[in-house]
Amino acid sequence: MLNKFLPLCCALCLLTGCNNAHRIETASVIENVCVSRSADKLCYTFFLLEDSDKPHAVTVPAGSFEEARRLAEEQYIPHVTLAKLELLLIEQEVSGEVMRRDIDYISTQAYFSPIAHVALCDEGTIRRLKRDNSAQELIERQIDLLHSERPEVKTDYLSVFNAYARRKRFSVPLITAEKELRVSSKPVIPAQ
Repeated sequence: MLNKFLPLCCALCLLTGCNNAHRIETASVIENVCVSRSADKLCYTFFLLEDSDKPHAVTVPAGSFEEARRLAEEQYIPHVTLAKLELLLIEQEVSGEVMRRDIDYISTQAYFSPIAHVALCDEGTIRRLKRDNSAQELIERQIDLLHSERPEVKTDYLSVFNAYARRKRFSVPLITAEKELRVSSKPVIPAQ
């Protein structure tokens, strides 16, 4: 009797598939996050990794990166993962309010890549990211070029975190977009 059910059990196990594979298929991988203000509210825009010309972005009103990540997973983006985050863009107007706090939060989360880029930007850069999927790659190349020419500019969140910890003036990339994307640097003076 057992000999008749054993092949059936094996077949059922093979047909059900791997639970981890299902999780990967349904995961929403975030490639970059932009922080800006809209209608007097902080907004975190999560850009999902997708193979298309137009980016898929979800904007979450929240008071911090930590809250935005939680709300994104609970209400907007099921199975969200930030393990592949490559770029954190903070609109220049809100940088004093959010940069230190959000970088501190990110530094406590083991799943973030320590080489994820951090940059300030203008409103035009965020608009361009929402329109053009190739904009992130261009921004990352420009940031890498800036860092190779000026290694003192802090380009990843770990070096920004360490600069804040030392409470010394430092510079981060500043991305602006009018007709084209441009990268310069912006000094940051940590509060004493």
